[in-house]
Parts: sequence; C-alpha cells; structure tokens
Amino acid sequence: MNEIIRSGAALLPYSVETFPPELTAGTPGAPVTATLKVVVGAGLLRPVRCDRLTVKLRIGEGASAWTGNRTALDSGVVGGEPPGQGDGWTKYAGYPEGDWQVFEFEPTTTAVFDGSWRLTLNLFNIEVNSAPGWAEFQIVEKTATSGATSDKFTSAQVQKAPSAFVFHSFHPKDLLVGNGDCATLLWQGTRDAAYTMYWGGSHEELKFGPDQPFGEWRSPELNTPTGFMLQARYTEDGKTYERTLTTTVSVIKPDLELRNLTVNGTLTAKGAVTANSTLTAHGAVTAKSTLKAEGTLTADSTLNANGDVIAVAASRVVRIRELRGPNGVTLRVNSNTEFLPQNAVTVNGTIDAKGGMTATGSNFVRIRELRGPYGEPLKINSHTQFLPGNDVTISRMLETQGLLKVSGPTELLGQPQSWSLTWNTSRTFTAPTSGLAIGHVFCGGGNRNPMVTLSSENRTTRASALKFNSPARSGYETAVLGIRKGRSCTVAFKDSGGDSGPDWKSAWFIWIPFGSGSISL
Repeated sequence: MNEIIRSGAALLPYSVETFPPELTAGTPGAPVTATLKVVVGAGLLRPVRCDRLTVKLRIGEGASAWTGNRTALDSGVVGGEPPGQGDGWTKYAGYPEGDWQVFEFEPTTTAVFDGSWRLTLNLFNIEVNSAPGWAEFQIVEKTATSGATSDKFTSAQVQKAPSAFVFHSFHPKDLLVGNGDCATLLWQGTRDAAYTMYWGGSHEELKFGPDQPFGEWRSPELNTPTGFMLQARYTEDGKTYERTLTTTVSVIKPDLELRNLTVNGTLTAKGAVTANSTLTAHGAVTAKSTLKAEGTLTADSTLNANGDVIAVAASRVVRIRELRGPNGVTLRVNSNTEFLPQNAVTVNGTIDAKGGMTATGSNFVRIRELRGPYGEPLKINSHTQFLPGNDVTISRMLETQGLLKVSGPTELLGQPQSWSLTWNTSRTFTAPTSGLAIGHVFCGGGNRNPMVTLSSENRTTRASALKFNSPARSGYETAVLGIRKGRSCTVAFKDSGGDSGPDWKSAWFIWIPFGSGSISL
C-alpha cells in the first residue's frame, strides 16, 4: 500500500506505506513481520511549525489491532537534520497507553515543514496477529501556522488480508507485441477471489472455465503501449478484502495520439497524414504527392507541392496573395491549365493565357495543372498564403518547423531497443527523442528482493520483484517512466533487501522512442 492521508483538523499531510506492501494476517506456522513507514510533509502549500509527532499502534489479537507483542516493537526517524528542519530529531522508546503502543518523535528545535523536505517515521518488528481485518493507528501532531502549537489527531487503517488470500506475479507473457496484436497477461492468486481487469477506459469482470483458464487473460488488439490494472476481491466472514496489481505492455511501431506535437526538425510521414482540424506550418511544407485540404491550410513560408494541390468540399476558397514562377517571375499560366472558379475573378495585374481560360461555377476555383512560364512545375514562393478546406493529405514528406497537431494515427521511425541489465550497476543515457523507458525485473529465488529503478528530471519509478519460497511462484515486476528529448535518464539494477548476491535475479531495459534516434548503455 502507498496512501496519502489527511484529517480535517491536522495541518500536515502523511504518506503511509507498509513493508510488505500488502499485509496478510499471520499464522502460527508462518509468522509475518511488517514495517510501517509514515512520510511527513509532502504537498504542503504553506509553512507549518511542528514541536512533536506521535504514532500510536492498536495492540491486541483482534481484527483492528496490529500485534499482540508490543515488546518487540521499535522505531526510527530519517531526515530533519538541517537547521529549520528540527536540527535533528529524537525518537523515544515506546510506552503502553491502554490498547495502544505510543512512539514519540521530537525535534531539537521547532521544525518548519514547507513542502521542500520530508521526515520519515518508521515502526519496526510488527509481528502481525492472526485476525484479518483493518489495523488501526493514529498520528498526533503538535503544530501551528501561527501562535502556540497544539495537538491535532489523524486516524487511519491498514488492511490485513486473510492468509488464504494470495495475489501476485501479474505480468505480460510478452513485454512487446506487434501493432494490432493481442497480449496475454498472467498472474497467480486465490482461485475463488473475484477479478476485474482495467485498461484504457474499459474494464472486464473475469470469468473462468474450460475455455478460459484461471490465471490467464487475453487482451483486445493493442495499437499503443497500454497499462493494465488487475483488482482481486476476496470475501471471508462477510468482509471483502481488495488487492490491486499493475503492469504495462509495449507495442512495436505504435499508433500515437497527441493533443499537441511540436516538431523542431524534420517530420517524415511514409503514409498519409490526416488533420481533422487546422494544420499550421510556420516553415516550409513539402508534398511530393497530392496535397489535399478540406479545411484551412495556412503556410507562412514556402508550400512546395510536387503533386496536385486540391481544395474540395462546398464553399471552399483558394486564396493566393502572390503567384510567381520558380525563378520569381510573374506567373503566366500555360494552355494546359483549366480554371473552374467562382462568380467573379479580380486581377489587379496581368493574366497572360496562351490557351483558353474558363471560369465556371459560383463558389470556387479549381486548378488542374499549375506551371511556370516555360512549362516547368511551379514552386510557389514564401509570399503566398493558402486558406483551403478541412483536410490535407500528403503521400510523402511533410516538414514543419511550427506546431503539428495530430488527432489520428501516425507512424514513427524509431525502433524499440532492449538490453539485459548487469547486476548491481546503473547506466545513464541522454534521450535523442522523447520516449518511454521500461524496466522489467525478475526474481527466481526465495528471500531476495531485486529492484530496477528509472530516474529522470527528479522523477523516479521503481519495481521490486519478490519471490516466495516456492519454485512455482516466481515474481516479475515492471517500471515505466516517460523521458523528454535531450533529458538524462538513469537505469539501475540493484537489491532492495534480502540476499545481495547476483544469483536468481535478472532485469531488462527497453527504450521506445517517439521518433528517430537510438541509445547505447
């Protein structure tokens, strides 16, 4: 679990998590020892003065208690060393208070939480009792924003699932699938729990039978990298317990849907580029085949079409501020060109037609072939502005130095890359394009906890794989981080607890670029 809690009276927010992340009630033959970690001060918008923090655990053998062995409990504090953060914090030995065990933490001087630093309070050696339910704890802060500090209370609970509720190892059979292919997702867990799969804006209540084996699910066709969340719900004695796991499947040459896309260099499309709204180019637009606009096409610079330029749909107008030949001379339209324009054509200069020129219709002008004075294909200069219809179709290259908005599918040139990671090392690279960094870690031995970590721009995501003491129950976990072009990214494969040796551990790194350019680790 990793949960942000805040009460109405308290001034400080708290991030609460446990290790193991999901707590299970203990059994006489399989005791469970847990750690509770409380991180103080995340997300503050105004300074808060603090003179003391207290954490209370419910003690006993019931469903609302953590443990019946209060004497084994211990505490620790991390952070708060610099001036203004308390000049060092003191932890005091726990003491009983009725059904609670109380742990106090005090700064040397008044600490000021302002959102720029964190304090971590740890409670160790929690021998989880055998009663499933929700274990209660309280946080008491002595704080104020002005005036004297006073005590304020925050209460919360942590789920203790029954020992029969097992759910782990949620992972894709293949990390990468082709565009339009389906992914197979696997997991291990309690057979009689209820399972719901979530992805995109969809979800499915899973049903198992002869045609659908338990622990396996086949996705719909995938066109983009997709995150999946599997939620398990288990009911015992009228109480329902929930656990949730997530994973990601990457797609080779995925479709890409963006709200805004800015290309500072060349954007090459080997297929059609369709814009359902305005396509604006502040630099040159080069079309080596037909350029078709059913909406507005605005070119502030050169528009170079080696194929046809077609403006269609009712009431569409082609507006040309200045029309010249390839050498900058005033254009003389040759006899092979036919005009089917609107009601009136106004020319302030000269129109020299060596052949016939016909204007028909009432709303638009159609140009079948546009050439220079010597019959050569015309390249319209940078003074010309086109304001055509809704759609622009380019069979070959579209180059823009301004904003390109894409609301339909497109294809990128970059190819996914993957590496096996070396144990207990880290590697750093600079992204040649924006892209997705994916770390996948596997643990095949008991009492190990290998971890893969991805870091970029003060953002970190990690995945830890944990394998229980059964060869058939191996652990896979995946971490995903979006990387911006030109930013540094570090991938590390290390241990986060347990055996520190390299045996029974492996990890892989996958780089999916949003454009051309490869990396090396």
